[in-house]
Amino acid sequence: MSRERYQSTGRLKPQTRAVVADLLDPWRRAATLIALLALVVLYWLWPADLIPDRLPAGRADDIGVALLSAFLAARALTAQRAPRGSTLDRGATPGPARAEGVRQLERLAQALSRHGPPVIIYNASHSGSRLLTRLLSAMGLYMGANLNDSEDSLDMAELVEHIVLRHAPNYAALFADGDPALETLALASTSEHLQGRPAGARWGWKLCETGHALPVIARLFPDAQVIHLIRDGRDVAFSPFVAPKHAYWRKIYFGAADLRTWRGWPMTQRAYRKHGPMFNAARWANSVTLGRAHGAMLGERYCEVRYEDLVADPAATGARLAVFLRLPSPALSANVLAVDRGRVGRWRSFPERETAEVLQLLAPTLAAFNYDDPGQAQRATSASSP
Repeated sequence: MSRERYQSTGRLKPQTRAVVADLLDPWRRAATLIALLALVVLYWLWPADLIPDRLPAGRADDIGVALLSAFLAARALTAQRAPRGSTLDRGATPGPARAEGVRQLERLAQALSRHGPPVIIYNASHSGSRLLTRLLSAMGLYMGANLNDSEDSLDMAELVEHIVLRHAPNYAALFADGDPALETLALASTSEHLQGRPAGARWGWKLCETGHALPVIARLFPDAQVIHLIRDGRDVAFSPFVAPKHAYWRKIYFGAADLRTWRGWPMTQRAYRKHGPMFNAARWANSVTLGRAHGAMLGERYCEVRYEDLVADPAATGARLAVFLRLPSPALSANVLAVDRGRVGRWRSFPERETAEVLQLLAPTLAAFNYDDPGQAQRATSASSP
């Protein structure tokens, strides 16, 4: 049987012990019961009694073995594994009202706390977050050992994909029951991401889709600071991305893995090639809305940055982020960061017949994020000028 690959990185998914344990669990219970039954039978057939039956208390050992066997059998049948596969310290005694999943996340957060709190950057894909990553790297943040061409963390991408694919958008079951594979993946992903990190350096990662998994990520890293990069959805809509063929990407686009069609269009590469800007517009609206809603729950640990502001004045944006992150402000120019001002407002170069339908779909979300400001077009045009 071929092994599955992560959609976000293309790397093979590990065959975790937790999954194997889940498969073997019914057999373990059956083996336990059979072993207990065999011991009872052997005891009754064994010629040498612990207490000879002819003595006044001669049946006490027989009755004791029978009761002990019945008790162990009942325990084997009713035992609960929670969380399955966990190796974290279970010495803490959280309140009795806390669900097992919450306790698992708290134990895992304690294990991850030795790395210190990260800085997490997320956005709708093709929002220019690579520029923000370069800015934060110049401020001294270690952004990871294994990055793709967009400077997304490949290691944290696999953790986020697992969380989104298995649990999003409703995390109630995870908080209640836990996730047997989460522990191994979270510890391994973080450790691999931090390989080569300079001693004492603050760290973080950039991954567009992290906003979709933020309710869980914020539990794993309860002191993390989060930056949500927002770009004009019209520019994002006309930037090609991957088709929502896989369940993971359908969740990123629409929040539903079982969706088969949207507006009558199937989730195929052919449909995406024909209607890509519309698919991208839906993905942008879903991502920025979820990103703001999830981030706002973090209070002062959440910060929004506009791509257009970053492009227009990277020094000012850097100074603002330095205050937020309590880091020295970098003295960097647009030339040092390789800022491409021509990327702002590119949607205007497309024919009106191609933009009209997209604009109609995006209008409510653009308004919610103040991209319908009458002065926005002029500011974007000015920022695009060399």
